[in-house]
Amino acid sequence: MDIGLYRKYLQHYLKEAIRNSDGTKSGIAEYLSMVKVGGRFTRNKQEKETALRDIRNAFDEHRHWPIDIIISHLGVEKDSLD
Repeated sequence: MDIGLYRKYLQHYLKEAIRNSDGTKSGIAEYLSMVKVGGRFTRNKQEKETALRDIRNAFDEHRHWPIDIIISHLGVEKDSLD
């Protein structure tokens, strides 16, 4: 697995979820649950699936944490999402 691509997709999915939801933890988690990675011939599928799974787990398992802490837990800087 390519860690650079994983980090890129992690940031992409997180940014997309924040932009397309109402901005709450439950809204972000709900949006993430609807995201699909793609079909059989998707490029970098392992990195995309792993990034999406990690974000989903963070928002599902840590709903009692503030959003900034969840983002930090994922290793993403809040400033890079704006």
